[in-house]
Amino acid sequence: MAKQTFTKLVDDFTGEPIEDGAGRTVRFAFDGAEYEIDLSNDNIEELSSTLERYVRASRRVSGRSRGRSSSSRRSSGGSSETAAIREWAESQGLKVASRGRIPADIVERYKNR
Repeated sequence: MAKQTFTKLVDDFTGEPIEDGAGRTVRFAFDGAEYEIDLSNDNIEELSSTLERYVRASRRVSGRSRGRSSSSRRSSGGSSETAAIREWAESQGLKVASRGRIPADIVERYKNR
């Protein structure tokens, strides 16, 4: 005996069923937490238009990739901070290459000085 299971999307905002092609699951993040919601196309449009002015005024900090967390992409900062770290390290008698990545322990010591 064969068994078939069907999944039907329901608009999480209205509680109405979503017909095939008439909506989808939308993922978004706010204040460090990720969310997803199933919405009809009309409610997706409403959500998009509501968020549009905030999105236009914001900075994008990540792409669609979900493979890396933001903590794995930490940097020591901009090039002016990098230069300051190198200068500080040299003044402390620490060896730092003039180019390339600064060792994490030196960056940490600089930040905790």
